[in-house]
Amino acid sequence: YYLPGNLLKWFHLYGSDGVPSQDSWVWRHFQAGQRWKELVGQYGVNAIDVMVENSNPRFHSAFATNHSEMVESHMKLFDEEDLSQSNPSVVVFYQISFPPDIHSNEKALDAVEAQFDALYMGQYDNVTNAFDQKQKVLLYYTISGGSSQKIDSVSNLCKEKSDRITCRQLGKYDTEGTCGEILNHLYTFCIAKPSFNVIHITNRLPGYTYKAMEKSFNVPKIQATTTAVMSKMCRPSEDACNVCGAEFYPLPFLHFTGNMFSASCGYVNNLLPPSTFEEQMNDIAGDALLAHLRGDYTTKLNPFNERTLGSYQHSVEHWIGSHPDLRPCDVAPMETDKLDEPILNQVKEYSLSLAPRRGSAPPGYLTNEEESKFRLKREVALREYYYLAGNVFCWHRLYEKVPDGSSWVWRWFPDGPLWETAVKTSGAADAVGLLWETAVKTGAYVALDELANPLISEEA
Repeated sequence: YYLPGNLLKWFHLYGSDGVPSQDSWVWRHFQAGQRWKELVGQYGVNAIDVMVENSNPRFHSAFATNHSEMVESHMKLFDEEDLSQSNPSVVVFYQISFPPDIHSNEKALDAVEAQFDALYMGQYDNVTNAFDQKQKVLLYYTISGGSSQKIDSVSNLCKEKSDRITCRQLGKYDTEGTCGEILNHLYTFCIAKPSFNVIHITNRLPGYTYKAMEKSFNVPKIQATTTAVMSKMCRPSEDACNVCGAEFYPLPFLHFTGNMFSASCGYVNNLLPPSTFEEQMNDIAGDALLAHLRGDYTTKLNPFNERTLGSYQHSVEHWIGSHPDLRPCDVAPMETDKLDEPILNQVKEYSLSLAPRRGSAPPGYLTNEEESKFRLKREVALREYYYLAGNVFCWHRLYEKVPDGSSWVWRWFPDGPLWETAVKTSGAADAVGLLWETAVKTGAYVALDELANPLISEEA
């Protein structure tokens, strides 16, 4: 409501003609007017962008803008010998992050050491109730942040465990925030090897601010999640489950615990390239905010924020679950307190199942009772962005399609048959409008239910 907002409007409405003159009253009237006058005088209509970049913002890209930062590895990206054997190596893509403060730096290294132990143990086989230590691991990794000593520590772990783990460093980035390049490498691998499965792990749990940095490096949980996605049980296929993780939740967005997963390359190849996906999600976030102001969507379950919208660096959490063809499954014990038990106790409790099966949201976010009460508010739930309203909007924008009739989404989310019918009747782009005009404005849900009856009868 001071100069930033006014300048933004003037620049967008009038371009270079919207730049106030050097003797304009605005520089004297508004706070920080002299500083803004200098920025506008130097950068013109780009002054706001420069201010944001110089203000150490919460928002930043997860991808390298200056590729000269990357330390190119002399190792080959694709190890044909390891991948062409009758029993090829398990392919793991690993993002290692080191935050700037010393204490968290040490916790980050603790997590890395625990994950290397999990990789070295091999894949847990629930049939034999043992770890398969004959199975080799081909580990591609990138490092973001960290001193030369921390980088050497990772190299030393690779050397110590080289009899079972073959390491390939693909990049080193100066800032911890560059955490998405490993997904670009994973995507490139899958394009070249469409019949393979790939595993993605990271040493930092997403979703925590710098004030709660220690929770980001919860070593027992990170090791447990790594062991889960590494297990033989968590093996995706093109038939039933194409992405597997420790735990899958549809709220506040479709995601796997820790953003760690095992995926079929056939599914990965349907996704947008990760860096392109981030750009698209930034655009979608702006449009979603505007649609929310118009009243198209409700956000009663959770206010909009950069993470739930998947913008900028948070896009990496949304990427793997973004396609309408997602068929998720998970393996972790249903009792969440078991995640603090020793690994050998946890793995005995693994149970593969199609997901979601644990409730809609992770513990501490939304209880089943709270959600059940919310679902009863039908006119609100029907337009809730975190349910089908927002998901249909994103699927259509990203991939120009929605899930087919066999998808879990129509059974899990409130009024799924109505949404499926609305999409078939008027298309994904107009489905919200159809439901709003047909039922929400008038309260005539009977008419809307009648619209869905043919579909319900057919399924029955």
